[in-house]
Amino acid sequence: MELWVEGLADVEYGVRTVEAIRPQLPEWCGRGHGSLTFRLTQVLSGHGCFGQYLRRIGREETASCHGCGDEEDTAQHTLEVCCAWTEERRTLVATIGEDLSLPGVIRAMLGSERSWDAVASFCEEVISQKEAQERERENDRLAPPLRRRRGGRRRRQFAAALPPTNM
Repeated sequence: MELWVEGLADVEYGVRTVEAIRPQLPEWCGRGHGSLTFRLTQVLSGHGCFGQYLRRIGREETASCHGCGDEEDTAQHTLEVCCAWTEERRTLVATIGEDLSLPGVIRAMLGSERSWDAVASFCEEVISQKEAQERERENDRLAPPLRRRRGGRRRRQFAAALPPTNM
């Protein structure tokens, strides 16, 4: 465990996540509750429907937030300040407390199963809505080409396997 903690001291990628988990790595690895979900991992890593990430991978022209118009939509912005998620955040804060910094959220998650579940629930609710909004933007025929849904091989195979629709 000590070697792992030392090895994570100089990471090049995932710094935000590593800095939040590294001080609590033994507790993280030895916890008796909670499992990582796809959407929880997106919030922890910052890789998901966040303007900053989508711009970095070439899917958005800017990093701005579609929910509130802020200049930079990040996982932390979504978790802590975006007004589009006020109700979901209120429920989260009622369970884990006011500290929504990533290290604070990790501490809360490790502190109790109830807190872990509250964070996971917030992530599921918010990210699923952000994904649905992202799909709408992708399907907009007037969207710039970089925004449109791509028709890759797996997507075509999936579409071909769907039952025909009766219109």
